[in-house]
Amino acid sequence: MLKKEFFALLLMAGAMGLTGCEGQSDIEIQPSSNDNQHEILTTRGEAYRSDSLALVALYRSTNGDEWSRNDGWLYPNNELKEWYGVRTAVIDGQERVISLRLGGNRLSGELPAELGNLTALQVFDLSDNYRLGGVIPEEFYNMKELRVWKMRFSNVHGSLSQKIGQLNQIDSLELWGAPWDMTQNGYKPKAEDTYLSGEIPAEIGQLNKASYIVLGRNNFTGEIPAEIGQLERLEYLDIARCQLSGNLPAELGQLKKLSTLFVSGNRLSGEIPAQMGEMTSLKEFYADENQLTGTIPSSFAQLPRLLRLSLADNRLSGEIPAVASQMEHLGLLYLDNNNFTGEIPSELGGKQQPLLVAVSLMNNNLTGNLPAKTPHDYYVDGKYYGVVYTSFYVSGNRLSGKIPSDYIIDGQLQENLLPQQEGYDLVK
Repeated sequence: MLKKEFFALLLMAGAMGLTGCEGQSDIEIQPSSNDNQHEILTTRGEAYRSDSLALVALYRSTNGDEWSRNDGWLYPNNELKEWYGVRTAVIDGQERVISLRLGGNRLSGELPAELGNLTALQVFDLSDNYRLGGVIPEEFYNMKELRVWKMRFSNVHGSLSQKIGQLNQIDSLELWGAPWDMTQNGYKPKAEDTYLSGEIPAEIGQLNKASYIVLGRNNFTGEIPAEIGQLERLEYLDIARCQLSGNLPAELGQLKKLSTLFVSGNRLSGEIPAQMGEMTSLKEFYADENQLTGTIPSSFAQLPRLLRLSLADNRLSGEIPAVASQMEHLGLLYLDNNNFTGEIPSELGGKQQPLLVAVSLMNNNLTGNLPAKTPHDYYVDGKYYGVVYTSFYVSGNRLSGKIPSDYIIDGQLQENLLPQQEGYDLVK
């Protein structure tokens, strides 16, 4: 470690402006064994030196000696590109650090402010370092060339700065908060102060190149910023399992490329905006475990690619709308634990929905008979998989009458049909 410590001191000396010959800004190096590093630092210029110092600061503040891998780090004869997880490239005539990948590498401690000096960095991946804590330094947002920022499964906490709008080159942002404390043996719930919190800043709407944003499993509060609707390239959005409140913004309907939307497990209220029927690329929409009211908008019939729709554990009411039977590509429909009334539409799971394999309607207030199953020729990507039937899960309702014979195979009920509410029963 003596060589590493010497190199760290060497870099610090350079940063403080210690010089060799008059008029030069080269770092003085006494040991002849370090001549190669002297040449590296003096020929690559101030930007290279600044990047080196930022990495040294990261090493020190995150207990680099204890990392799973620290190959090449701080050894005086190694160029930065020889340090484990580091990539460099020549930019504007200078060699710069462009990628830092230290995922799952046992980093602990906190992020240093000096990271903000990595102004050419494009990839920052410190995922799966669950001993990494502290807050995100304001200087971090100086890395305006960042394309990928991944820091899932960490204990980094505090809020996201409004300066996040400066990172407008971001394509992938992944700050998913692990729900477990894995610093000890076994999986235990994390402490509340180890999650990101505060409001999601409206400036996130300035990340106009983003295609992938994951902020779920944190303690974000306030409303979903309407400005997210400005992210025209967004394909995947996960803001589930936070403490977000208010309505689903109608501006989400502007996300024409969005294929996956997770907003489950929040405190969202109000009705699902009809404008969401304009999200023509949407394949998966999970909004379960909220406080949404109203029903499924009729505009959802316009979603040509919707495969999975989960609206369970909300406060939806009224009869199951006709649109539930009109979504032709639907494969899974979860409406359990709501306040739906009336009969189950006989068209639901009919031949016009050949991919619909499961409908969960448990724990509503549905009445009438259980509809007969409709056989489907099941194809996926043009390949035939045989005949399937839509499975209905309907326990906890007010259904009555005889169970159709196609729900019974070898004398056994094939779906969760019983029990019904007190005073109601389905019989074989």
